[in-house]
Amino acid sequence: MKVLITSPSLNESENVSGISTMISSIIERGGCEFVHFTAGRKDGEKFDAGWIASQLKLPFAFRRAIAKADPQVIHINTAFEPRAIIRDLILAKAAGKRPIVLHVHGGRYVMEDFSNGLLAALARKLLKSARKVVTLGDSEAERINAMSPGVNATVIPNAVVTGNFSETERPWGTKNVIYLGRLQEAKGLSEIVEACRQLVGQGFKFKFSSYGTGPDDREFIRRMTGVLGDNFHHGGVVAGAEKIRALNSSDIFLMPSRYEGMPLALLEAMAAGCVPIVSNRGSIPSVVEDGRNGFLVDPGDITQIVGKLKFLLSEGETGWNEFRRNARQTIISRFDIRDYAERLKAVYAEAIKGR
Repeated sequence: MKVLITSPSLNESENVSGISTMISSIIERGGCEFVHFTAGRKDGEKFDAGWIASQLKLPFAFRRAIAKADPQVIHINTAFEPRAIIRDLILAKAAGKRPIVLHVHGGRYVMEDFSNGLLAALARKLLKSARKVVTLGDSEAERINAMSPGVNATVIPNAVVTGNFSETERPWGTKNVIYLGRLQEAKGLSEIVEACRQLVGQGFKFKFSSYGTGPDDREFIRRMTGVLGDNFHHGGVVAGAEKIRALNSSDIFLMPSRYEGMPLALLEAMAAGCVPIVSNRGSIPSVVEDGRNGFLVDPGDITQIVGKLKFLLSEGETGWNEFRRNARQTIISRFDIRDYAERLKAVYAEAIKGR
């Protein structure tokens, strides 16, 4: 089966995106003949006249790619954000009569009402252009089905190559907190800074490492350095073995996003044995069971974040080992890429048949 699949750049040094990482895994292990088409801005790429001109050329390049590849199905990966909705609707129209699988990877308007009626109408058109719609979890599927009745979205949670993450022994002592992902304010960066400030003020000792890039990276690094000094480390963009080493040497994964789908970094961190503290948004509660394999917090609630961190930083070795085992086993048993690939192939087959 030949599939033309879209995503931002697959080069993790150009795009810190869970979508890009997920698509790389699909292409490598999905069991189909994939042709990749780049659609989406690189990190740091300016929204200027040059970028707009490139977007105007995008549907023509997409048509050429379709004509050259002659795929049986087109897999469009999107996020429910304004520019992504408009871009991917144009691509869907450019696809003509080819069967489309539309894969919704979270976004603001999966969780919130649309800011205007026109954008809502465009989103419905995008959904109806696809023969099959895939979401990351049940809550997103319910939202999509309510937004466009008759779509009947299929749920396929994100997955990781669990074999890349072996169970490792951590030395007992000062705990390492890690943030891995796009550095933008919507990920809860200010909440992270303030939580760390309060913990330091109360005498808690810990180290913090951040990895990634984004529009707010300089300000976040400046503020975290001011709070933690030498106990803060920013490692920039990491991938492959370097990313696995960073996760294997960490204890707590912190990402209190204000809205979220199912972050791939969360699955990777749990597979590596990190205990997550994450927001109870999107499909995250389908992965993290509060108090068993990690902890959930309300977005923007610094008191909750501080409380969960204090609990873990005060926890004994027996409790830590149980949390780590539970986190890792959750991913191995439910979020492995092999099961994901089989489910995705079944969706492709249904799209081709016109269901």
